[in-house]
Amino acid sequence: MTIVILCGYPNSQYARDILRALNSRGLRGVHVVAASGASGQRSARKLWRTHGFALPLVAARWVARRLLTALHAPLNATQHHAPTLESETTAQGGRFLVVQDVNSEETRRALSDLNVDLMILGGAPIVKAPILQVPRIGTLNAHQGALPQLRGMNVIEWALLEGIPPTITVHFVDPGVDTGDIVAMERIPIHPGDTLVSVRATASRVQSELLARTACEADHGFLPRRSQRREDGKQYYAMHPRLKVCAEARLPLFALGTA
Repeated sequence: MTIVILCGYPNSQYARDILRALNSRGLRGVHVVAASGASGQRSARKLWRTHGFALPLVAARWVARRLLTALHAPLNATQHHAPTLESETTAQGGRFLVVQDVNSEETRRALSDLNVDLMILGGAPIVKAPILQVPRIGTLNAHQGALPQLRGMNVIEWALLEGIPPTITVHFVDPGVDTGDIVAMERIPIHPGDTLVSVRATASRVQSELLARTACEADHGFLPRRSQRREDGKQYYAMHPRLKVCAEARLPLFALGTA
């Protein structure tokens, strides 16, 4: 089975986590197709639609990462090169391809040439139908919310606020927003002392492992699918920072099992 990870930029940590999880389960020769980032420039309106009230914080983090990269560049140049997504991909026998835009004809041709059976999203923008039609089995994504109840953004926070156990859902991707067939679900463990930051870190680990486990099932020819009805869920959007404080305050209730 040919597996391809599609991601939004060339050194995506999330894509690396998925690649490592796949390798640990014996799935090697995994290919990676990554957008160059040149197509990632978006208008202020689109950025607001994506991040909402969190946009200033997202922008500040982006600037901070750029500054840290610039400051560490001279030091890194004198040290041994750390592993990259590209080096890890080639080391386990896969091809690493960089494209301009994940939804371009270039990407469609690259995926076709790789004869991809299963594609996994490793942090990518919305993928359109012509790309989704290429993989023989389909495209999998890990969503940080229980589907179909919680579609959209900040669903860990919305789950906490609404008293729903935070859950990872692996689902097939279709042209809708988090509306494809459900394949697997797993709750995100919450422990005393957890914060939103630590819960998100745990969620990242869970979703990488769940994607790898699902890919193994596909490799063995067994992949259960449960369809969703659009009317069974709600679409959530970026949560206001004040509401995030309220959501975080409910974490102890989930840790104690009293939410």
